[in-house]
Amino acid sequence: MRRLGHGVGGRSSRSSRSAAGGLASVALGLTLVGAAPVGAAPEVHVVADVEGPRCLQVSATTTDQLTVKGDNAANLALHVKEAQALVKKAGTQPGQGVQVVVVDSGINGFRGTTPVDLPTGHGFAVAGIIAGPDQVEPTRVDVGIAPDADVVDAPFYDTLERSQEGQRIPMAADLAQRLGELAAAREGGARPRAVVVVPAQVPYSAELEAQVDRLVATGVLLVAASGDRPSGDGAFPDGYEGEAAKGEDAADVIWPAAHPKVIAVGVSTPGSRGTVLRSSAIDLAAPGFGAVSKALNGGWCVVDGASTAWAAAQVAGVAALVWSAHPDEDAAQLRNRLEQTASGNGGPSSPITGYGVVQPVEAIQRDIADMRAERTQQVRPAKPPRAQADVLAGARHDAIWWGLGGGAALVVLLLLRPLLARRR
Repeated sequence: MRRLGHGVGGRSSRSSRSAAGGLASVALGLTLVGAAPVGAAPEVHVVADVEGPRCLQVSATTTDQLTVKGDNAANLALHVKEAQALVKKAGTQPGQGVQVVVVDSGINGFRGTTPVDLPTGHGFAVAGIIAGPDQVEPTRVDVGIAPDADVVDAPFYDTLERSQEGQRIPMAADLAQRLGELAAAREGGARPRAVVVVPAQVPYSAELEAQVDRLVATGVLLVAASGDRPSGDGAFPDGYEGEAAKGEDAADVIWPAAHPKVIAVGVSTPGSRGTVLRSSAIDLAAPGFGAVSKALNGGWCVVDGASTAWAAAQVAGVAALVWSAHPDEDAAQLRNRLEQTASGNGGPSSPITGYGVVQPVEAIQRDIADMRAERTQQVRPAKPPRAQADVLAGARHDAIWWGLGGGAALVVLLLLRPLLARRR
């Protein structure tokens, strides 16, 4: 089994293309479709304001902050409402017939209004981005990208930072075990169309790599966060704190995003480079910032911190939405569709946004029947021709020396000429 390694480096294979909640007022700079240099996702900015409790600061006992005010600017930037309308026009509902498995911190109850007591609302926020119910009062706010998807809970940790004895934090061994359980269930039973999203980052392990291979082989589309910068000393990944160093590439460090069969997701929001890692493993990008979601108190909240976890949730939601419009395609074809219609203008991938920002409307409408779902290898430049033997090399060498000698003699004669003339 091939090991991609721990060190910084390029990806081996690519596709063809607990506290009381505080109020957040977030100015969003989000990426829309537009012209851009080859290899970079376009940056056309739209600014919007949304106020509400911050998702990760809300607990089950936060009873006075249940709603948000403003627009879900992340969904606006992705044109989610227009994409949902296209799916309905095709005779189905957004996300219908697609299973989305959230491998995170726990999501049971995210669609309801009853408080849920969990150590962290991270998984809740992820699930809400994907398929959360819309807020109706006091003002209507669109929430879930694929609200009719069958969202499945598959937790592998309790909290991002351990605050009590016995709490689990994200570990490679626990993630490998959970992915193996998902693979076993599909190997021994039904295999519905499924998007598996891992909005978390762990280090490499051989077992994790093996279970990723095993799960993808069952026909799922596996989406993962490409990696955020550590919040403090000692946090994973060590050595990546602060601003990005010149030439930074965390491609082989963050798992499972490092695996070439996984769609690694970056953040497209301008100004996020100080919070997310640069990585040549990134395939697609999404705003990863400012989305409206669900909180542990049963209310709605704002995801205001730029994170590849939120971006991965957005791409997973878009994948479910697009797949519901193209039920006859398999996971490889769906991936091809998402990457071929991303906003990167078909150029080389970027270490921030990969092939570009995911575009659900374009992905639903585009006819890509002629596009190959198999990965294509980049064309390597031809090797220079082998040097031929120079049969005149010896003669040319002698001629050079004779020429130099003759030139030297001529110079000597010219210098001696006045002296010789005076003797006459």
